[in-house]
Amino acid sequence: MKLRIEHQRLSIAEYQLLRNTTSWNPLADETVEKGLSGDLFTVKVYDEKLIIGMGRVIGDGAIYFYLQDIIVDPAYQDQGIGHLIMERIEAFLREKAPQNAFIGLMAARGVRTFYQRYGYSIRDEKAPGMFKVMV
Repeated sequence: MKLRIEHQRLSIAEYQLLRNTTSWNPLADETVEKGLSGDLFTVKVYDEKLIIGMGRVIGDGAIYFYLQDIIVDPAYQDQGIGHLIMERIEAFLREKAPQNAFIGLMAARGVRTFYQRYGYSIRDEKAPGMFKVMV
């Protein structure tokens, strides 16, 4: 495996390729294009020319930062790729997020402990998170 890491915006094709390795709902290319245009930070990991992982930070760049779309192709999981992505994201946050900024994420099932290694906590029952998906 010959890894290469880039910090450039994802192409629509790259995003769709990795998103299709998950069980997440499909998105139209036009939606993806608009969504990617607002990224604060992007990490892309390649094995030679094949994209195998990604991570994005979105938000207002001052008060709120959200980790989004941390995906590693299943064929490359359990090889440290996710940690490479998180190390780059955490370095970005240390540099750009001011004191007391809120850093949020929504973890997929079964990966809670992965994020806890980086200091992320489960929300308290008194302040539960919520979400809605438009249909």
